[in-house]
Amino acid sequence: MSLDCFCDYDPPEFYHKEIRKARKPHQCCECGGAIVIGERYEHVRAKWDGYLGTHDTCERCMDITIWTQNNVPCLCWAHGNRIEDCREAINEAMWRASEETLGLRFGFLRLIVKRDRLNARRRAS
Repeated sequence: MSLDCFCDYDPPEFYHKEIRKARKPHQCCECGGAIVIGERYEHVRAKWDGYLGTHDTCERCMDITIWTQNNVPCLCWAHGNRIEDCREAINEAMWRASEETLGLRFGFLRLIVKRDRLNARRRAS
């Protein structure tokens, strides 16, 4: 993260993240897709503003977030909105340095399409 990166949000009172292997079906809080038995997913328990919350995120949405963090100097995201926050960070990076970020949006959209196609196949079956 660069020195000029500032995330304007209050941190949670506590935050516990773990990568799990699904023993029962879950639904991704980011894309709404299915997390099937045997699939890895991120499970978060945290307390924000006095409220306890849990968030399950599919492996594909985790990959999109990690890819964006690796390619954008500043990424601030919130659970339930992380993909849109990634999109905004990419747009900001492209606005700041259009020559250096050629192909950035293409790489991001490739991952979105991959996720959406898998979700559509799972819904169809």
